[in-house]
Amino acid sequence: MSGGKRRINMQSLHGKLCASLYEQLGEAVLPIFVETYGEYGREIGSGLKKKWKPEGFESAMISFIKMCNDGGMPSDVCVTGKTAQVTGTFCPFGLENTDYKICEALMSMDVEMLKILTGEEKLGLRIEKTLAAGDDECRMTYFVEEE
Repeated sequence: MSGGKRRINMQSLHGKLCASLYEQLGEAVLPIFVETYGEYGREIGSGLKKKWKPEGFESAMISFIKMCNDGGMPSDVCVTGKTAQVTGTFCPFGLENTDYKICEALMSMDVEMLKILTGEEKLGLRIEKTLAAGDDECRMTYFVEEE
């Protein structure tokens, strides 16, 4: 949001809670975030797969980015084979200038959701830039790990 304080919604509330827990308790909370948000991501992915019926990796990634854009999270994607470079300028969790590790843990939700949507259980994520670390954008690469 421009020109004022951002409204609190469920995602930004989760982000604020996770950032506070991390600040108070340290890295011990990160595996809990990964497990909890990963499980939620699988649930979301199952519902979206039934709704969208994506026809493979590229179709799933394009549908995911369309959902992000429609939800007010401006994002771009470039898909090459089984690799997708995603950029965005808005963190739905409100993690700007918090910590890379919190972003990484909460992104387990998207990774697990996309594993279901793409049908690629060996989907990995590399975060190159993140608003949580103070970068001007988020830039990440989703890729299917080689055997």
